[in-house]
Amino acid sequence: MGRIHRYRTAWSRHHRSHGFGIHSPFAFRFVLDVLRERNPYYAYEEIDLLRKAVVNAVGRHLKHPRVISFKSAKMLFRLVNYFNPQAILQVGTSYGVSAACMLAVNSRSRLWLYEPHLDHDPVTGRVLAPLAHRIDFLDHLVEATTLYRDKLADSQPPFVLINDLPGENSDYEAALAMAQWAVDKSGVVVLRNISRKNIMKKLWLDVKGYATYGQTFTNDKLAILVANPKLQREDFLLWF
Repeated sequence: MGRIHRYRTAWSRHHRSHGFGIHSPFAFRFVLDVLRERNPYYAYEEIDLLRKAVVNAVGRHLKHPRVISFKSAKMLFRLVNYFNPQAILQVGTSYGVSAACMLAVNSRSRLWLYEPHLDHDPVTGRVLAPLAHRIDFLDHLVEATTLYRDKLADSQPPFVLINDLPGENSDYEAALAMAQWAVDKSGVVVLRNISRKNIMKKLWLDVKGYATYGQTFTNDKLAILVANPKLQREDFLLWF
């Protein structure tokens, strides 16, 4: 979202972010109880300490890739806490902080992580080392998706987080197919960095356009698609 457009839509986004004009009971609760939740969770302090340690380790001068913000890290924790998936598929990692946030919700949950450059990232390796017994590390996106699909229980909808596309254009078609499969399985798809990378913005628009039911929530930085077939198709542009 461009700066001018953000100014133009500021009032409507702010208005809806407080629940005004939202008629769907699910969307109303989701916006107020998850996206706009202000009460502290038990894990926030631990997440903050971990993130600060990563920032110190990589150096504050490093801009690419960026360390996930504390605000976004808390959001990921709340999303996983709300949907409580036992199995999570993640594409790309913000130095392991995003994975640690999601796995902090439930000690029995497991994560399938696609990150082809992990061998060249010692910081991420150290962050994820204590959680390695709960993570399947994959170098190929198609393989990660296939293994995740095979392990996912039939009764459990997928939960997919796409932080970035580490392989850039070569991963796009596989990522789109993976997200479309999650939609077909009534899952949840979360995309980050859609304002920073055109390929992530394109992926979000294509995934959103594919869905014929469910609801989307975005501040045009982070985007969430809840592909519940019981929900009427609606899109919410919010401030969170």
